[in-house]
Amino acid sequence: MVLTTEPFEVTAKNIAKIMGLVDYPFMKVQHPIGSCTTPELKARAEVAYQQALSILLAP
Repeated sequence: MVLTTEPFEVTAKNIAKIMGLVDYPFMKVQHPIGSCTTPELKARAEVAYQQALSILLAP
């Protein structure tokens, strides 16, 4: 599973495309994460968790 931040979405999609995984699902959260406070990081983690559930439970 891949996690990226918003500014790197295009890069993540391009890498997946180069690898032949055009529709590869990945999680995307708000940028930045390195300078987040603990509450901010927890909020981003919740977003990523919900996205991961959707990806993992998709048919």
